Formats: sequence, structure tokens, C-alpha cells
Amino acid sequence: EDRSKQWYQRRVRGHYNAVQYVTVSSAVCTMIFPFRFLKVFVILLVFYISFSRLYQDIVKRDFVLSWRIFSSADNKVPSQKWIKEQLNRFYNALNTRYHPPSNWTNVSVPQSYYFPEINVIFTGIPKTGCSHWKELFLQAEGALQGRLDYLPDVHDELSLPYRLPLFRNVWHGVHDEKITTATSLVALRNPWVRAMSGYRQKLSSEKTQGNTLPRLQVEILRTQRNMSLGWVIPRVATMSITPTFEEFVKYTVLKKDNILVKDPHFRPQYTFLEVDQVRYDYVIPMEFVESMSKEFFTKVGINMSLPGSYDKQNDPRQQASVVKAKQLFSTLDQHLVDKFYEIYKWDFKLLDYSNFSDPIFPFPNSYF
Repeated sequence: EDRSKQWYQRRVRGHYNAVQYVTVSSAVCTMIFPFRFLKVFVILLVFYISFSRLYQDIVKRDFVLSWRIFSSADNKVPSQKWIKEQLNRFYNALNTRYHPPSNWTNVSVPQSYYFPEINVIFTGIPKTGCSHWKELFLQAEGALQGRLDYLPDVHDELSLPYRLPLFRNVWHGVHDEKITTATSLVALRNPWVRAMSGYRQKLSSEKTQGNTLPRLQVEILRTQRNMSLGWVIPRVATMSITPTFEEFVKYTVLKKDNILVKDPHFRPQYTFLEVDQVRYDYVIPMEFVESMSKEFFTKVGINMSLPGSYDKQNDPRQQASVVKAKQLFSTLDQHLVDKFYEIYKWDFKLLDYSNFSDPIFPFPNSYF
């Protein structure tokens, strides 16, 4: 509350200075120019220039000061302690009971992996940077030399032996004791941004890393545009037509059981966590990944950084999926947005993630 109050006071003070500049400039012009017509013209000109400056000043200060909310020395990124307290509130809301210790050998979600050489357990939720995380862990494990030319290859033969559901069949008891001391990690992401990222990569005509989902594209187009199968398939194959973002959202609302089951890229994040069996040592919001991953890498002895362009040195609010999420969700009917939110509401509760209309989007609300 104190940080928010200081931030607000600085914003008001900056706006007051700009208004003061307009007032003083007008007074000076009144004294200098004696002729009425010229005086009116000059005053109007000064007002135009001054208010342009005022507008730019407001925009600049709003951006800089709200960015400082979490990036200044007084407002550090969330701690693991804060994140786990928030997750405990989430578990309580779900009325989920966890019985320690974590039993990773019985985890059934195929997106969870164990890398024995570095003794790391990783749950790779799709569209939370999981491809880059797996590439990094395979490099640290010694199973991959250098970067992949085609990143989606990381999901096939390379990472398959490390999947936790195959643990007993692959390792035959060799690492039964070691896995009990493993360091576990999961990454999470604002659900609005994750949905946009999934649409961009899997359903749109935009060129991104990864494959599209032609079957799902066809199904959305047939449902939303009433197209025949014979007409739509060849056009999807050549990418001459693809679903719009609004069509994707409408289809998700209409056929939620279908889309959530058909592809993990659109499944709610909390469904990957198996919260009744395990707890994570590190939970990293992708909005803070560059800074928060350092402690994890130090603990497990990995001298690398996550590939990709997540928070790096830039404002995470300017990432492409964040900007597009804010833009496109804002154009949709509110009733449709509300229904979409209901599908992913537990993902928002995970870290109390902000709405796309909030000034701090895509960061967690309760941290600020």
C-alpha cells in the first residue's frame, strides 16, 4: 500500500508540473504580445503545444512509473515464499489435500520429466516456455549439444525417455533413491497471454516456432463458418484461410470439452500440477523468468540462461503475445470474454493473475 501511495503521489506531482507549464506559458504570452488577434493566435498555439507536451508527459510518466512498481530497487520481483503462500491459497480454494512427501514416481501427467544427471524434475506446461526449458535441461543433462535447428524436435525422441510416467520402465530402479532428493520446477503464465500465444502458434497464419494444428483449424472453421469438409481442408493445408482470434474464443466457449481434451496447449495450467501428490521447490512466473530463474540455476548447478525472449532486459508488457492479448481481447464482446474467463478461472487464481484491462497486466495482482 505504501509503494502504491508513493507511486500515485509521484504521478500526480508530474501531471501538476505539466499543467503549471501551460499556465505560466499562457501568462507570459499575454504580457509580451499586445495586439488582440496576434495575442489570441499565440495563446492558442501555446496551448496546443503545451497540451501536446502534457499528453506525452502523462503517457510517459504512466508507463515509467507503473513499470517501476516492480522493477525498482524498492519493489523486487516476487519471492518463492510469496508465490508458495499464494499457491496455498489456491490449494485451499480447490479444497485439495496434499499428503507429503512428494511422490514423483507416481505422477501420470506426460508433461512431467526427470533428468537424473542434473537431478531436476520439470513439469513442462505448454505455452509457458516449455520447449526452451526442455532444450536447456537436455543440454545440461549432456543429451543435447548446442541449440536445435528446429525447436519442436525437443518434444520427440530427445525428451521422451525422461518422461516421469515412463520412469520405472526406463530406469528400472536405478534412480529410485536419487529422485527423492531432486529439485522440482514448474513455470506458469498469465492465462490471457498463454491463450493468445497458443492461438498465434497453433491456429493463426502467423509464422512462429512450432507446428500448427490443422485438424483443430478445420474444426473451428467448420463450426464457426459452416464450411464443408471438402472445401476447407485444402485451404487450411495451404494456409489460405485460418481461424480468426474471435472464432478461436467462440469455439473454446462452445466446445470447451473438445478443445481442452484434444490438445494440451489449451488445457488449464492447474490440471498439469497433480497437486494432491506433489509440491514444487520452485514456481516461476514467466513474467519474471530472467530474474527468478537465477536462484534455481545456482541451486542445481546449471551455468546457463533460458533461451528465448521472455523478460530479458525488456518490459514484459511489450512482448508480442501480451500486446496482442490486450488488443484482441479488448475487441471482443464482454459476455464472450466472461465465458472464456470461466473456463480458465482457476489458472487466474493460481497466482492471482491480472486482467488484460489492468495497468499491471500481465503481472500477478496481489503482489502489487
